[in-house]
Amino acid sequence: MPHKDPLRIKEYREKNKEKLRLNAIKYRKENKDEIKNRRQNKLTYLKENFPEVLKIKYKRNSLKKRYGITFEQYIEMFKKQEGRCAICKTHEKELNKILFVDHDHKTNKARELLCHKCNVALSYFENYDSEPFIKYLKKHREKLN
Repeated sequence: MPHKDPLRIKEYREKNKEKLRLNAIKYRKENKDEIKNRRQNKLTYLKENFPEVLKIKYKRNSLKKRYGITFEQYIEMFKKQEGRCAICKTHEKELNKILFVDHDHKTNKARELLCHKCNVALSYFENYDSEPFIKYLKKHREKLN
């Protein structure tokens, strides 16, 4: 691969797209544990350096544009919730990901901070008819009791 010349690197990548893709797949298969460790170390670093690193991350993702809140408002929400998911009360330190801003999908207004699992579950609950799920759970709860 040509070194340091951006145009030559781009050309090389375009000509060898399939070869590079296969090499990447092979590398990921052979180095699963190393990749997992790097990912975990990154998460640990983010959590240990919360304000500075997260501020950069959330600036990049633009809290104001997406949810109409500033980073300072996010920090206030985080403090108010004591770093815990608003639904399951799991502390962020026990999670693999940072707390997400839950928002109303119609108005885009921020509500509270949720862990990934609760955020996804709430999304399904909010966007689909929940009655069949509730009936199903009640039916099986009665059978178990």
